[in-house]
Amino acid sequence: MCGYDISMLAGTAEKNRFLNALAPLTRSLFETRMTAHGGGIGDVLQPPNAAIDAVWFPLSGIVSTLRPLEGDTNVEVDAAGAEGFLGIELVLGMRRTPDTWIVQSPGRFARLDAQVFLDALERDPGLRDGARRYVSAVQAIRGQWVACNARHTIEQRLAKWLLTTRDRVGDEIQITQDIVAMMLGVRRASVVTVLGRFVDDGLVAHGYARVRVVDGPRLTGVSCACYARAAEFLRAGLAAA
Repeated sequence: MCGYDISMLAGTAEKNRFLNALAPLTRSLFETRMTAHGGGIGDVLQPPNAAIDAVWFPLSGIVSTLRPLEGDTNVEVDAAGAEGFLGIELVLGMRRTPDTWIVQSPGRFARLDAQVFLDALERDPGLRDGARRYVSAVQAIRGQWVACNARHTIEQRLAKWLLTTRDRVGDEIQITQDIVAMMLGVRRASVVTVLGRFVDDGLVAHGYARVRVVDGPRLTGVSCACYARAAEFLRAGLAAA
């Protein structure tokens, strides 16, 4: 992962909805203290079971939060794009996380020291209220994902995952089948089978490390209602943004 000083990028906040909604003074402070980094698929921004030393704001691309299960198995519990940030634990008063933050879709990601964020959180009620709303939305989405993983088919869950990713990065999604399998907590062979079915049905096109959504409305029909429900939660959490 390469990095550079974001102070040269005044106005970068316009590429992150949460940052763009902050009071000008707080936004300016963040911009002068952040560094921007280019990240590729699989890059780790936060290792598991470690102290949180930074808050990450996606400027493009997507970062997934993975929860460890038994052995080396992980499953995605939520993801953040240019609408939000990674580091909600700090808003809840925690300084460590059991999770891994891993780049799911390549892009640029702004890093802000955790203590700078915490200090601003104390003195800026607008930041505090906005962060709490966003955290509430993330928690609601995580609960929806738990219910989804327990009750819905791989076809429904893969369709939902493709649609939520499409909404953040566009129809062309850079992703590998191994990463998709890890996000869904299923075997790679299951992803290959279902994705092949989606290709045969004309819902998506698939190439090396790339999936393109071809027929969004029909893919929405395959997805479960969790896709729309999660979008509602996120809209509510960013309503004032």
